[in-house]
Amino acid sequence: MQQTYPATSHQILVLDGGSTDGTIEIVQRLASESNEANGPEIILIDNPHRFVPHARNMALEYLRDGTELILEMIGHAWVPTDHLEVRVKRMLEIESQLGRQLGGLGSIVLESDLPLTKVGKWVEAALACPLGGSGQFARFKKEGPTKIPPFTLYRRVAIESVGGWNEGFITTQDSEINLRLIGNDWPLWRTPHTHVRMAKRTTIKKWWKMGYRYGFWRMKHLIEAKSRLRLGEFLPWIGLAMVFGFAIDGQSTFHIPNFLWPIIAYATTLFVIGAGEAKRAKEPSMLLGVPYLLFLLHTSFSIGLLGGLFRSGKPPNDRV
Repeated sequence: MQQTYPATSHQILVLDGGSTDGTIEIVQRLASESNEANGPEIILIDNPHRFVPHARNMALEYLRDGTELILEMIGHAWVPTDHLEVRVKRMLEIESQLGRQLGGLGSIVLESDLPLTKVGKWVEAALACPLGGSGQFARFKKEGPTKIPPFTLYRRVAIESVGGWNEGFITTQDSEINLRLIGNDWPLWRTPHTHVRMAKRTTIKKWWKMGYRYGFWRMKHLIEAKSRLRLGEFLPWIGLAMVFGFAIDGQSTFHIPNFLWPIIAYATTLFVIGAGEAKRAKEPSMLLGVPYLLFLLHTSFSIGLLGGLFRSGKPPNDRV
């Protein structure tokens, strides 16, 4: 409602999956306030299917005629008041430079500016650092092509050309549809000229569940799209196989059993990353906290990969 982008040039669709926490009443009040203040049109839509991919596809049906661009925002993210204006401008300028339309333009995701516990600070650092949250939370500075554009501003025609979102994926829908967009010759870019701040996990338990879920649905995606396989995602399993292999071999190097060398190399890498994050954030606790969270992430993600290979999908209760 506070965006500097012209109110007559955009609408806000709120897809509600059965909230019981007062969300509906809040949206209805804000819709009335926006209408009285000549702000953007706000439409509240019931999503009986409850989950995100269904909501995204339902939203396509409610877009105004002539709508060209679609930006999804989640409930625990926020942006500056000029976000829409800057993002649309950058997208049009990039398309002008390329001489063709983009499939979508992503933004950079910054750390939450809310008060954080120590674990919350570790989570922010672990997601953005190497071996952490992949490209979605990368600290990039250069505008350019990407396969993982966070919080994408999509072209409507691009989304409709690939048939919308795959409702079989409760999560990883972005990776799945982005692969189809690229496969259908729709380039995807990301820009550091706009940013999104996002509240993330703040407890060890939620962090573990997130890692498992991403690993589980990542495997479901890889089963359908083997071209997206990345060796790095399987390094924990490869490393574990090496440890067992060296243990069975029983050899030593420099009086240290060979099966310990992969463990030492992994622990050293995590420690170096933790030291870098502690120095960057001037937060000493990250020296151990970030390596600990990375270890949990790699473990839970790897177990999730295995679960995705042998188990059927089940919607998690925090994706409603």
